[in-house]
Amino acid sequence: MWTGICTIVLIASIVQAKPRTDVTVSGISAGGSMATQLHLAFSSEISGCGVVAGPPYYCAQGAMMTAIGACMRGPATSVSANTLQNKLKSYVSSGSADPIANVKNDPVYIFTGQKDGTVIPGVVKVNEQIYSALGANIKTKYDLAANHGFPTENFGGKCDVLYSANYINNCNFNLAYDMLNHIFGGSLVQPPSGTTVPLTGQLITFDQAAFMNPQAVVRSESRATDIFSLWSSWMQTTMALYNPLNYLPSFDLSSLTLPSINLPGTGGVTGASSNAAFGFDSQGYVYFPAACSKGKKCPIHVALHGCKQGKSFIGDVFAKKAGYLEVAELNDIIVLFPQILQSTLNPQNPNGCFDWWGYGSANYANKLGPQMVGVKKMIDTVRSINTASAAK
Repeated sequence: MWTGICTIVLIASIVQAKPRTDVTVSGISAGGSMATQLHLAFSSEISGCGVVAGPPYYCAQGAMMTAIGACMRGPATSVSANTLQNKLKSYVSSGSADPIANVKNDPVYIFTGQKDGTVIPGVVKVNEQIYSALGANIKTKYDLAANHGFPTENFGGKCDVLYSANYINNCNFNLAYDMLNHIFGGSLVQPPSGTTVPLTGQLITFDQAAFMNPQAVVRSESRATDIFSLWSSWMQTTMALYNPLNYLPSFDLSSLTLPSINLPGTGGVTGASSNAAFGFDSQGYVYFPAACSKGKKCPIHVALHGCKQGKSFIGDVFAKKAGYLEVAELNDIIVLFPQILQSTLNPQNPNGCFDWWGYGSANYANKLGPQMVGVKKMIDTVRSINTASAAK
């Protein structure tokens, strides 16, 4: 009898740990702060968050000097969790953030490296104070001797050294899996150590302006293009490859590559988009695992790069090498990689960071913030595309 009761309790705890919606988010450094902003402001739709070496929600309080001072170098005692929570509550009261009660039991993962001197561990750990007060289901990883960067199992610079080439550290630890496994309930398939996972899906480069206004995109020749029609063509071609009438589940897909499609804007070089005033690059990335492009309805995870990790700095290295894609392919998770552009004027963002201190708007941490709105629209577009393909 006791065995049965224990089994029931275990199953219940696993179910509770899974995301309550189809969208979760994570990010590193500035992207980690942006991840908390998206989660806490849009908690009705975003139900899990991973913070990798990032300051807590609204830490900068709209001031760049606070951002580069207390929120990075500390001391942690100068960052008040209560003050930051009160700001969130004020946004909830005004309707510019969703109810705080949504966050209770949401899976949250927090990482800080012991050797991190860029955003000191004490500041990152304030995330735990805030999310604990909100009743989230928290997993922390504080015992890795890593510098500031995204830890992987086999790619990047030395783990305990600041690797400015791409801020990805080879720490013999698959953080992407550890984080996503917690966010998705603890039962994800883990990429085998020392082997290469066949990525039979496709990493698509897309026009971010198109995904923020998907119904009709006006191209340079003034011809309106329906983004959904383009994606429908891609999906139909993909499904013809992966869903022939005599399709067998054991069919080997490892040697196949999904067909590519030229979405509006994807032929150009990296540059400012029509939303450049909000800090967006012209292009972003989204990964559709093979199953998600052949009719399966899949959850969406948004992965946010850190400063100097966007397309304008390192191309697609963060998207391809941080470890997200392998976990996504094995577990049928769509991963969206929004991209922010470096700029020196309007906005002043020379390191290409997501807005976590207010360089673009005083509303940067709530539902009215331009980058918040832009990323949310991209999420909605990706969901619509996947829903349409699943309905075929």
